[in-house]
Amino acid sequence: MDTQHCLQLSFHKESRAGVRLFVKYLLMSSSRPSASRSARAAALPILCGLISFSRSVGAASFLGDAKVPAPKEAILSELEKMMASDHLLRADAKLATLEQALSPIFASLPKNARGAVRPPAARYALHRLFIQRHAWQFRGLDSKGEAWHSESPAAALGGRVPEDVKQLFEGRLQEHGLDLHELAVLAATLEAIVHGEADTRLEATFMALGHPPRGSNLNKSQASDVINTYMASFVMGVELAKLSDATILEKRETVGESYPTWPDTQDFLQHVQDAILPNTTAFSFVDVSDVVAEVGERYGRWQNSECMDLKQMLLAREEHPGTGRIRLSDFYSLALHEDKFQFSESTSYLRQLGALDESEAGTPRVIIPNYIYGASNCVASSGYYYVCCIDSCEGHLSQVEAAVESYEAEPADILRTLSRDRNVSLALALERRLGQIAEHHGGKVPLHGRLFAQWLHHVFPRDCPYPHMSGTTNPQTADQREEAGETVGSTQEEMLHVLETTGRKKPPTHEDGMCSHMWTMEEELIDATAHEDMKKSKQHKGFHSALRGLFMAAAMMSVVAIMVKMITCPLEATIAGSLPPAKASMKQGPVLELGKTYAV
Repeated sequence: MDTQHCLQLSFHKESRAGVRLFVKYLLMSSSRPSASRSARAAALPILCGLISFSRSVGAASFLGDAKVPAPKEAILSELEKMMASDHLLRADAKLATLEQALSPIFASLPKNARGAVRPPAARYALHRLFIQRHAWQFRGLDSKGEAWHSESPAAALGGRVPEDVKQLFEGRLQEHGLDLHELAVLAATLEAIVHGEADTRLEATFMALGHPPRGSNLNKSQASDVINTYMASFVMGVELAKLSDATILEKRETVGESYPTWPDTQDFLQHVQDAILPNTTAFSFVDVSDVVAEVGERYGRWQNSECMDLKQMLLAREEHPGTGRIRLSDFYSLALHEDKFQFSESTSYLRQLGALDESEAGTPRVIIPNYIYGASNCVASSGYYYVCCIDSCEGHLSQVEAAVESYEAEPADILRTLSRDRNVSLALALERRLGQIAEHHGGKVPLHGRLFAQWLHHVFPRDCPYPHMSGTTNPQTADQREEAGETVGSTQEEMLHVLETTGRKKPPTHEDGMCSHMWTMEEELIDATAHEDMKKSKQHKGFHSALRGLFMAAAMMSVVAIMVKMITCPLEATIAGSLPPAKASMKQGPVLELGKTYAV
């Protein structure tokens, strides 16, 4: 590269300030004597090399930080072209609330270069949202014992939206990922189609009771009867496709026999009706629809009190304090001797649910949180979701997420957060285990992986479920298991056999601070690809930051060297002044101006 070409180069934006100072001194020294020109001549190749180096660093940085392209059109604008306006109105009205609910989870998830979450993380975030918000275990969002990347979250839309709507979300997920707003739009769309399905069930209920859905004005008693009848088919799990007048009326008459807490449910329904329409005397279909929609969103959290009752029954028989485990023999004893027949699942079903701790031969134990949050305790269902127990571990995890606001954290930051916000005092064994996880990942702990979930289980064994590796469990509801031809409950003989063959209770043999022997160093991240990409991006930025620092240091050293050379100019000027005028004039170079290009 010749010197003239060198000076014509545009400087890389991140090195421009330092190099501009360097060039300024070079050009100002152009009118100085020969020694300065010699210094310039020696320095210019250095400058060329620095500029070329800067440009190569810039190009590499550009390639390393290449952005995922942003979508050309806002997702709501595209939905307007595809979906009915009533769905959009319902979705749009909830967006701000859903964005706020999703924000803490979203902030802590690994993202792509656009700042958006990829399909596995989107699925995981939406699953957590609906479990905490409504106790809905959404079909297509729950992992079902498989890896989170095994299915796209767009599958949760089912077959009740236009195919181009599903393709819109699928395309966004695969090509761009979803930012917070887009993730909230998908959540709002899912809620809207749930309400649409509820309206279809409600229309069938109106017809079965002899009330035309359009044009009817019901009195308060009639409205309550419609809502109770609607809810009977819902809690009994009658699928929409099998809904008929005869089935609807039959479930209304028999729900009390199969659902012991039905009177409490009726009180809950009346409470919601009075809260939504307190002074209404004539109820239209739309009025009843509003009540039913609110019932759907509140029912799971209300029903969760039953889950907590079950949990307390089991914790009262916990084998050792703070282990979150009850021996299988004691579990069955509740069914055999205390008439708690709900605790009678077969060992094969408990194993399939991931609720059985068999780490100690001869003494199987039920893992209480795995059992409580398991599919066996899911009740009412729609075509889109089951109503299940709310995961109490969410509070512990979200506390750490809010504190670190990142997808990974230093062990010390996690420990500090738990000790400050949760008043947790950890055994040394648990601190060592957290250090092992960080070491496994190069220094920091990923918050959304199996190892950290396993650690949380040992810290909060009564609240946090033990995370099994994907593919090792197959959680199914009781109905799903029976449809597959497998048994759900144990016979009395089978339960008695467990009681007779289980030895007496022994002192704990696991490490102090741990709740069992169930600890493995098998990792499985929610979105391993995003984790790896973010790790590479950080390494890349660190490398180029170091290069830029090296470049600036070299540039400043060059400036210092030139300035030292220029200090000698007065002496040379004195010598030049003693020469004859003609010779002195020959020593004088052209006067250069900034902003122009010169050949040296």
